[in-house]
Amino acid sequence: MTNAEGSLPTALRAFSARLKELHRTAGGPSVNSLHADRTFPLRRAHIFATLAGKISQPPTWKFVEAFVQRCARYAQAHNVDLEMSTDLADWEPAYRRLTDLWEMHQREQSSADSFADRYGKARGRVLTVQEITHHIVRDGRRIGVVTGDIRQVRCANVWVNPESTEMEMARVHEFSISAIIRYQGATHDARGRVAEDLVADELTAKVAGQRPVEPGAVILTHAGRLQELNDVHHVVHVASVHGEPGSGFHPMRDVGRCVTNVLQAVERLEMPVAVLFPLLGTGNAGGDVGPIATSLVHEACNYLRAAPATRIATVYFLAYTDRELNACQRALKAAGLRPQLG
Repeated sequence: MTNAEGSLPTALRAFSARLKELHRTAGGPSVNSLHADRTFPLRRAHIFATLAGKISQPPTWKFVEAFVQRCARYAQAHNVDLEMSTDLADWEPAYRRLTDLWEMHQREQSSADSFADRYGKARGRVLTVQEITHHIVRDGRRIGVVTGDIRQVRCANVWVNPESTEMEMARVHEFSISAIIRYQGATHDARGRVAEDLVADELTAKVAGQRPVEPGAVILTHAGRLQELNDVHHVVHVASVHGEPGSGFHPMRDVGRCVTNVLQAVERLEMPVAVLFPLLGTGNAGGDVGPIATSLVHEACNYLRAAPATRIATVYFLAYTDRELNACQRALKAAGLRPQLG
């Protein structure tokens, strides 16, 4: 598998396509004949799904072994000169890479789900459906709320990444906005591991010799593969939290100032902008969701009202849980904004 096959769905489709190509060039056996063979490890519907690439996990090695051997025997019986190898030793490395990628995906999903469960208990019920609401501020400028997982968001071309004053992105196996942006923005090898750490490397280069930065400082980078995946062109890293030895991370005192700093920075981009903010300081830093949502929403509202001219069309806030959504809705109501109809 190549680097382009680094994601699990892509790798599954590629392996299925290889099986299908072997079946096509061998000329058979038919799926119906395989189904009729009670010793064959898959039934008709599952065989069709596997060859069509409509699978969510690797087929068993028992299936791969039986399928390749039957294609080989069919080709030999019908005098078909196969160019593709039917030596199982040639199939095993690709299959092993696929199963390694699947196992890594399962570990990461289990870790993410476990964190989501813990996060939900502490911060409310995790929202699994994306809904977007808009609120007019003035002259077509809007504040929006997006629910659910940031990995599903495609309405904003600039994402805000909350960082500490050290400006060091989280490890990719952590469950945080920083970790998600780092992993999704990177290129991956055949096993799904980071091959080129595009966003983190650019951030490191830009802050080299300048750590720690001041609270509220912002650094712009490109978005790496997020441009392809989510139509994100830039990431704004903002120092919204600071660490204390033995005490962990805490939100900066005036976290709302981060919104103004971010918006002023993205004004320099030569493009119309829609910005996505998570609720800064409410994740691992443990900030109180209600007051922070109010501070962030009011700061964005004040900026959009006061700016005589701006490239920023919409400021979005991400609500991962129902508690975060309620906090955003209360903040918007307090700011005098109502949901846009239609």
